[in-house]
Amino acid sequence: MASHFTYIHELRELIASSSTASAGAAPGSAHLEVKLREVLPNLLRDYVIPSPKASERERREVIALLKLVAYAALKFPGVFYNGRSADVVSVIGRILPFLAEPDFRSSHELIFNAVWNLLSILRTGDREAYRQFFLDAMVAVEDLLYVASMHDESPSGVPPGRCLVKCLCGSFSNILDSPGPYSELPSSCQPKNGPGVQVDLTGDARWRPFATSLIKLVNKCLADGTLYVDGLVNMPFVSAACSILCYGDGSLHKVCFDFARIVATVMTAEILPLENIIRSIACILGQDAAELSDIRDADYDFSMGACLHALHSSCPGYIVESTAADIVNVLQRAVKASKSAELQVAMYTAYKRIIELCSAEVWKPEIFLKLLCLPKPCSKLIECIRVVISKFGQDFFTLDDGNNQSSLQARSENSDLPKVGQKRISQNEESSFSKRQKMTESGFSAGVGFKLKEDYGTLRQSLFTLIKSLSPDNYETSPETAIEVISLLCLSLCVYSKTSLFTRVSKQVLSWISWIHKQITQRNMFSFDAPLYFEALHTVMLLQFNLPGHAKLFEDESHFIGDVTHFVHPIYADLINMLKLMLDDGHVVTQTSSDYKIKCLLIQTIAKVGNKLNAGCDLEVLDLAIRNGTAEIQNESIMSLPIIVLYSGPNMLGAMFRKLESVGALGLETVGKSMAFSLGFLSCLNGTTDCTDNVGNHCNLFLDKHSEQPVSTLDLLSRGFWCPQCDIRNRIVQNEDKISIMDTALVHVENVDFNINISKAHTLFFKFLYAETSEESIVYWVEVLPRLLRHSSRHVLLEMRTQWVQCFEFLLLHQMKAVREAFSGVVCCFLEKNVMDVLFSDGLGKDGGTKELQFMDKIKCAFTEAEYSHILLTLLESTGTIMKVSDIHGEVFFCSFVLLIDLLDNHNSIIRMTALRLIHRCCNYCFKGGLDHFLSKYSNARDNLYNYLSSRLVTHPIMIKEFAEDVVGIKTKELIERMVPSVIPKLIVSLPNNNHAIITLRELASHLNTELVQLIINWLPTVLCFALFYDDGQHLASVLQFYKNETETDTKELFAAALPTLLDEIVCFPGESDQIETDIRTAKISPTIQNIARILTGNETLPQFLRNDFVRLLNSIDKKMLHSDDMKLQKQALQRIRKLVEMMGRYLSTHTPKIMVLLIFAIDKEGLQMDGLDVLHFFIKQLAEVSPNSIKYVMSQVVAAFIPSLEKCKVCPSAHLSKIVEILEELVVKNNSLLEQHIRELPLLPSLQPLSEVNKVIQEARGLMTLQDHLKDAVNGLNHESLNVRYMVACELSKLFNARREDLTALIIGEDIAHLDVISSLIMALLKGCAEQSRTNVGQRLKIVCADCLGALGAVDPAKVKVISCERFKIKCSDDDLIFELIHKHLARAFRAAADTTVHDSAALAIQELLKLAGCQSSPSDDNLRIKLL
Repeated sequence: MASHFTYIHELRELIASSSTASAGAAPGSAHLEVKLREVLPNLLRDYVIPSPKASERERREVIALLKLVAYAALKFPGVFYNGRSADVVSVIGRILPFLAEPDFRSSHELIFNAVWNLLSILRTGDREAYRQFFLDAMVAVEDLLYVASMHDESPSGVPPGRCLVKCLCGSFSNILDSPGPYSELPSSCQPKNGPGVQVDLTGDARWRPFATSLIKLVNKCLADGTLYVDGLVNMPFVSAACSILCYGDGSLHKVCFDFARIVATVMTAEILPLENIIRSIACILGQDAAELSDIRDADYDFSMGACLHALHSSCPGYIVESTAADIVNVLQRAVKASKSAELQVAMYTAYKRIIELCSAEVWKPEIFLKLLCLPKPCSKLIECIRVVISKFGQDFFTLDDGNNQSSLQARSENSDLPKVGQKRISQNEESSFSKRQKMTESGFSAGVGFKLKEDYGTLRQSLFTLIKSLSPDNYETSPETAIEVISLLCLSLCVYSKTSLFTRVSKQVLSWISWIHKQITQRNMFSFDAPLYFEALHTVMLLQFNLPGHAKLFEDESHFIGDVTHFVHPIYADLINMLKLMLDDGHVVTQTSSDYKIKCLLIQTIAKVGNKLNAGCDLEVLDLAIRNGTAEIQNESIMSLPIIVLYSGPNMLGAMFRKLESVGALGLETVGKSMAFSLGFLSCLNGTTDCTDNVGNHCNLFLDKHSEQPVSTLDLLSRGFWCPQCDIRNRIVQNEDKISIMDTALVHVENVDFNINISKAHTLFFKFLYAETSEESIVYWVEVLPRLLRHSSRHVLLEMRTQWVQCFEFLLLHQMKAVREAFSGVVCCFLEKNVMDVLFSDGLGKDGGTKELQFMDKIKCAFTEAEYSHILLTLLESTGTIMKVSDIHGEVFFCSFVLLIDLLDNHNSIIRMTALRLIHRCCNYCFKGGLDHFLSKYSNARDNLYNYLSSRLVTHPIMIKEFAEDVVGIKTKELIERMVPSVIPKLIVSLPNNNHAIITLRELASHLNTELVQLIINWLPTVLCFALFYDDGQHLASVLQFYKNETETDTKELFAAALPTLLDEIVCFPGESDQIETDIRTAKISPTIQNIARILTGNETLPQFLRNDFVRLLNSIDKKMLHSDDMKLQKQALQRIRKLVEMMGRYLSTHTPKIMVLLIFAIDKEGLQMDGLDVLHFFIKQLAEVSPNSIKYVMSQVVAAFIPSLEKCKVCPSAHLSKIVEILEELVVKNNSLLEQHIRELPLLPSLQPLSEVNKVIQEARGLMTLQDHLKDAVNGLNHESLNVRYMVACELSKLFNARREDLTALIIGEDIAHLDVISSLIMALLKGCAEQSRTNVGQRLKIVCADCLGALGAVDPAKVKVISCERFKIKCSDDDLIFELIHKHLARAFRAAADTTVHDSAALAIQELLKLAGCQSSPSDDNLRIKLL
């Protein structure tokens, strides 16, 4: 066998050639893999042997081979794994003991990588073996805890004898039957009892590194392959892994912290000993950092901080409370001593949660202020401050304006708080580890304060004193710390911007400007956290309009400098000068990394100065920043232009547009987005400021409470700018998370020419849109296009009309895909009325709808001119967007729909699928209930679509098939069947002028597998109906001639054959979308039917012509229209009933029962009540003219139907009351003399003023009635056929019993035979009412009222009651007697009392059939006689 060095040299050459070879040179890699399979088992067997006495040369050999193993496992996993896990497990078992060898401590990272690469092979190749290894590792960790405790308990630190631990027992047990080239372990690693790997862990130098690597390996398994070890982690293992922390060194601590963090993050924190770990961390943090310098470095603190953050954030509240004192006691020392930002953040996050959940005695307000005064306060403290204020309430920190500052200062001096700038004295060891307080409360009430407000007023007083001491005139030794503290307070309190506390802090922030300006002038480097201060300064300027009492920042007149005409505040002057100095390239006052950030913050600040900003000299700083600044500073300067207008007023608009124009002349390539968005926001400000309405029609600026500072001006405007015209659809104006920081309605406007400004905006827009810039820049200009259009006046749009139309065409077919896609998202702004009226019409807005067609013509032309499929795809997207936002009844919607349908048979499959997807998306968005529901509801749109489809039937059959199957979801034949009723009439009418109509008709017949003649005969009624109404029947002659040619049938025969269905078509048409068109066609019903009557009979008398069709027509109206789900169609049904009533003439009384059923149904529905009352009134007047005697049959029904509504009018007046009164007066007052006897039976109506005349007539007809008369009338009423009448009578009877109870009692106990007969009849009628079938609500209420009446009668002596025996029908009787009995006692009553047309028609049919059986047949002579009698 060749020597070890020969193998290594040969493998090194193969690896080098393999890594430098091309990707296609597979033979070299294959050769290397073969070589590795050949030599690696021998090398591992001979050289990779754990030995405590290994020489330096042997260690180098082992390290070289372990590198080779790691490389081979990563690049050539097949060397170790060929369908079985035995070799991989064996190699891991050979390598693992090296992690416990002290001589290999420096190479543990290499050994760990080799083991992990081998484990990765198991994870992908043999999941069960991987899971078994993880189980073995968990057992090993539990064993390690025992090893650690043995070492700890031993007096010398090392237990007597060797400490040998057997690992991976389960994994090696599974491979006993699978020996391989790697399966033999060194003798030192073979345990004496059973399979596994033996590791010597004697001494801390052995077990600690091994435990560290093993837990690190477990961590990686949990983090990188959580799903592979799901369900394996158990409580003993977790407890052991966390407990071993107590025995480890720094490295072991870090992996234990990582373990706890990973378990809490990827699994659950519930299985961790959370409280113990948190206490352990607190214990470590409580130690002097100098004493633990050997283990506590930045990495150690990072791991500990990450662990604390994960555990404390996810632990239950009771653990937060139990560990709160431990955390609070070490908080100040930890954040002060640690160099890890992660640990500081974790401590502050934990402190924040403690403040939220615990009482003030626990979180100690004095520590809260000490943390604030640390030399380098952490920004995470901002959240803690906000929680404190939120918990106490803003009112608790309201400043006291009284003159008690001296006492406040004196009291604060007694408190144990450090002065700003002074050295902080750390707590002694004893106070750091004071005994944890017993928790007595988990929180406190905001109304109580801490324990008591007076006990903790020190916090409030100390905070106010601290704010006062943070002044450049009052600081003691450290101005840098004072600046940082006041900045931190400002950023913390900005969410409470309307408090006086924030006002005081804001003024303190401003007071440092002059001091800082002086430092800059002297060219001193900033010694404080400059970004933090300038961020606070910007926050003050941003929220200045939210200050309480409209406090002004630069208007303290006692400090103005200058003459009377031109004066400025010194702070303002220093701010401007400071910005100019900062923007000077030769003036460096900060480190390069933060210089640009400070400059951006200064630009943001200067833009928010307000109306004192000078458009000339002060804005020179923007020019300086734009010319000399970096890309970030240039963009910030340009985006500040709309902010300047927001804060300084619309008088700055002109200057800002000019500034934007000058920037554009510079030709900067990196400011395209800022230029576009700035122009867009300026256009919104220009357009909304030019309004007289100050309520809700102005731009606003909002700030998100939870946004992280600093926020760039672009982000601020993108998230918080709200325009009432541009942003109303996609943003909620106000909610709890947003602060309104600016409202332009509050700004005074004078002498501003808005038209000139917006004209300049248009010019700039077109200049930059057509400029040769990047694709990204053009996209940004397209995105702001709607803001310009929406805020342009009619005059400006007329001037720029040609340019905008060209722009529209240019963007539709732009060569850049991103530009076209951006335009498809904003193209809908051209559909807005003020834009379309100007750009796509004659400019006067009087084109009568051609603007929609002109707009769609542009889209169609773009489809025609599109040369490439990718352009066609974006045009489809634009069309889909247009379709979604347009009116579903308009021309734009229909034309867009047709454009999409047209592409369903495109040769490009991508275009076909895109068109289909857009059709489905638009249909789901636009139609509630889907396309089918829309087409069934809107006949006009349906007819237009079907006409279009029929026109494509011959030339584009594939398109028709795709539309039917993929859009509608039906077969093509079924779609044609749906189309036929709509398209055939139009095609036949258009035959004289349309040569293709007959071809289309034949194609329709072909699709339906029928002949043309059969098709047109089947739809003859529909065709005749259409021809009669279309163009006032001018095409009827040509239609009849066509039928005559095709069927050889004359006109009279055609009309006679189609008459029943034709009448249905004429009367029950569904109506047009335009109500005016529907009313016109309804008015033509009578003349049209007269025309048909003239053709068939030569007579135009409608009642005679329709006498046999009225019932069928009423039934058709009822089923097709009145009982539909469409309220509009139901109202049309009432108008058709009115039209039939008008045409019935002398036959009206014959159909009165059916008409009453339909009208009562309509009156009972809330939405139809007014229309139903109108038709009922018309019906009653017509009936009174035609057959006055028939009024008596409807009077009781009408009154009974009205009484429930009249009763409600006592409580709540009804809008229909006047109409009801009008109908009742028509019935009762006008027919008083004719129907006095029937009026007498009516009850008095509710006592309402409008009903006084009706009640007077009823009272006069009733006269003086005795109780017996009332009861007789009640008996008659309770036996009435109408259920409503019976219920009305029962209610009146109940009222009578209550009003005349004593008289009723006397009548019952009397002996008068006549009275007893009445009582007997009444009882029988009430019992019959109690037996009423309660299929309706009225029937149920009738049963209840009859039962109440029986109860009011009381216990009547049965001897006095005459029970009328039930008349049993004789079984032996003649047919005529049976027919008479059925009709007289059953069917006639059912016919008159029917509540719906189904029962009414069934009763009528039964009567007819019985009469036929009795031999009663009508004859022409009988009909003539009946007519004469009428």
